[in-house]
Amino acid sequence: MVDLCEKPFSLNRGGARSKPAVLWETAFHTDAKFAGTFIRKHAAKLLCLAMLALTALLCSCSMIGPLVQAALPYAGMKLAFACIPEHTPVDTAAGPRPIEQLEAGDWVIGFTGKPVRILQKHSYLEQPETVFLHITFADGASVDLCGMHRVAGIRAREIQLDQTIAGRQVAGIESRRGEIRSYDLLTEDAGYQIHGVPVNSMIEEMHAAAAAGMRSVRD
Repeated sequence: MVDLCEKPFSLNRGGARSKPAVLWETAFHTDAKFAGTFIRKHAAKLLCLAMLALTALLCSCSMIGPLVQAALPYAGMKLAFACIPEHTPVDTAAGPRPIEQLEAGDWVIGFTGKPVRILQKHSYLEQPETVFLHITFADGASVDLCGMHRVAGIRAREIQLDQTIAGRQVAGIESRRGEIRSYDLLTEDAGYQIHGVPVNSMIEEMHAAAAAGMRSVRD
């Protein structure tokens, strides 16, 4: 698993590996470390939302309380999912188009390789420290996404060098920060393609996780 606390790194077959790269390769089974980092990083935001919910409850506000309680699970999910960074080209029948230029109703190449319509487009404001991964394949294809996003059903942060994904061999993995916007698309099938690589839509998974959080709050 990618440790989001590490400085930007680069992993490439046949090349020298920096210390962060070695740490990255050995971090796949340190979920606890990722969880601790996540909590420390976003504790202030979650605490602020919790205080708003408590204030609304104490003030007996019939509207604000339920709204804030409903927002808490979704806010937590967004802190975990960062989606596809701005300027990433999505495959369409007419050629690649930047994801930010696409809208609901547009046609793209779907997860299975057939044209599908976009049903929803979600856009997000990102924190500058959010880590995004650039994964390259031996045939020259590449994808840019956050560590929680799935490529052919596999979370990006779990992908390793030389692994075969959707018939392509992973040749390099790099990380970077500094993106300010990200996007995701809900299509008529499981997702869409970037440079011919099937990328899952995470909107329904994020919604399901948030809904489970709401149920736990109610319970």
